[in-house]
Amino acid sequence: MARNDGIDRTFARNQDLPTLDDVAKVQEHNEREKDSYSNQDIDTTQTYRNIHFKAPTGSYAAMFDQMIADGVISTRGLKADAVKYGELIFDVNSAY
Repeated sequence: MARNDGIDRTFARNQDLPTLDDVAKVQEHNEREKDSYSNQDIDTTQTYRNIHFKAPTGSYAAMFDQMIADGVISTRGLKADAVKYGELIFDVNSAY
């Protein structure tokens, strides 16, 4: 991640999202749907550079439900307390 301090950074984040509210919050953050951010490193003028390997066609939760309906994924056999949603993000600085 570029912070213009001469140090190039890369990070990966893997996070469980236990509730639909958590999924909605992550969507707002990732898709830059929020009005303001407490993280000073977020530069919304650079959002156009974000890459989606599968671009969202609706809300994250709606896409999950559609994948179940289409038979792409199955939740059959999951325990009632299983975490169904997760997020894996890689931020790779272009300097690499």
